[in-house]
Amino acid sequence: MQRAPINQFGFPANWKKRALLAGILVGYSLMIFSLSSLTNLDLPQPFFENQDKLEHLVAYGFMAIMAWLALRQWTLLRHCWLWAWVYAVGYGITDEWHQLFVPGRYGDLLDLLADALGAALAIALVELYRARREARLAWVLPRFMRLSWS
Repeated sequence: MQRAPINQFGFPANWKKRALLAGILVGYSLMIFSLSSLTNLDLPQPFFENQDKLEHLVAYGFMAIMAWLALRQWTLLRHCWLWAWVYAVGYGITDEWHQLFVPGRYGDLLDLLADALGAALAIALVELYRARREARLAWVLPRFMRLSWS
């Protein structure tokens, strides 16, 4: 296993990318926390029934993708897709618990299910994309090398 190059300050060379992705994930998590702190009087009226479930699906799917991207930067961490899902669902649990203490809001098990489903769907899509891309590169690269060396 090859170690990452170390820069002049003793940090891995990709520490800026790691810090940026972690900062974006934390910022997004704080944004969801601030939105879940709004009372029902501050929220706009939904366009259709169960619109909040779709919003949860999309929001936590996006959070899972950001967690997946941030966790993939750590080479020692295996199964990043699982840890990204755990992060998103764990945050969903704390968000629903937090809403129990916000006037006019309540924690909903169906919202938590939408969080988990959105995270799972998003991670499945990015993992499928990654696997297809790696398979395509694995097929193209050896063929290219055979043609160039013959």
